[in-house]
Amino acid sequence: MSTPKFDALRTIIRDWSNRQDESVLPNDRIQEAMKYAADKAYRKLRVAALENTITYNSTALTAATTAANTFLPSQTDLTLPTDLIEFIQIREIDSAGRTCRVFNEKTDLRTFNDWSSIKTSYIGYFSRQGNTLLLAPGFGQANSISTADKVELHYYRRLPALNALYDVTPANYAAGFLTQDNTAAVSLFFVNNDTSTAYATQSEATAADTGGVGTNNAKYRGNEAANWLRDENERVIMMGALAEIFYYLQDDDQAIKYKKLFEEEIFELNDEDTKRNAAGGNVQVNFNGRGLI
Repeated sequence: MSTPKFDALRTIIRDWSNRQDESVLPNDRIQEAMKYAADKAYRKLRVAALENTITYNSTALTAATTAANTFLPSQTDLTLPTDLIEFIQIREIDSAGRTCRVFNEKTDLRTFNDWSSIKTSYIGYFSRQGNTLLLAPGFGQANSISTADKVELHYYRRLPALNALYDVTPANYAAGFLTQDNTAAVSLFFVNNDTSTAYATQSEATAADTGGVGTNNAKYRGNEAANWLRDENERVIMMGALAEIFYYLQDDDQAIKYKKLFEEEIFELNDEDTKRNAAGGNVQVNFNGRGLI
C-alpha cells in the first residue's frame, strides 16, 4: 500500500542503495526489506515507546476461569494480543487500580500443568500455550490485599505495518485521522449533516436523532497511521533494509556494513532508554570492594 511517509522512506533507501533501475531492485523488494528491518527491530528493541498495556475485565475473566476442584487449583486462560513481543508484567488489580497479585513465576507448559510441582497460595504463576496466556490461581481467588477486578497485561509490542492506515471509526474521526473520500469503502453516519459527531452505523445515528431531523452518511478513508519507528527513528529501518537489500544483490561487504550500522542503531536506542530510566536513581560506588548504595 502506498502512503506518503512510507513512500518517502522507500525512496531514500533506494537512493542509498544506488540502484535506480527497478528491474534490478524492484519496489516490492525494498518494501519486503523494510518490513524485515522493522520486524527484526521489534525483536531487539526494549524501549518505552514499544510498551503497551491492556486489561481484561471481570466479565471476560470469569468466563475464562476454570474453578478449582479437589485435585487442581483454579486457572484462567486468556487470549494474548496479536502484537505481543515479550511480557513485562502481569497482575491482578482491584477497582482502584491497586495490585492484588502479580503473576511473576514463569513456568514452561509442562511444569505449569504438573500441579504437584507448584505451590499456589498467593503466588501467581503463568505460562503460554500458543496464543493463550495461562494464569494460576485463576481470577477471583482470595488474596491478602483486596478483591481483584481486572487482569492487567503490560508488554512490549510490535507496531502496525509501516504503511498502515487508521481504521475508519468514530473515535478516529473525532481525532482528525480520517479524510472524506467518495471512493472509499467505509461510511460514517451523522444526524442532519451535523459533522461534529460521527456514528459507526445508521441505527446508532437514528437512535441519536431525538429531534427526528433525519440522518445522512459520508465515506471516509484512514490517513497514514503514525509509527514511532518510521517517523522518529527511520535510520533503524534504513540500515536494516539496506543490509537485506545488499544480501539480495549479493554484495556481502555492503550487507555486513549496513547490518553493523543497524545493530549500532538498536544498541543506541536501548542504551538511551536504559539511561533515561536510571536517571535520578541510586548509584552504587565501590570502596575497597565494598558496595555502598
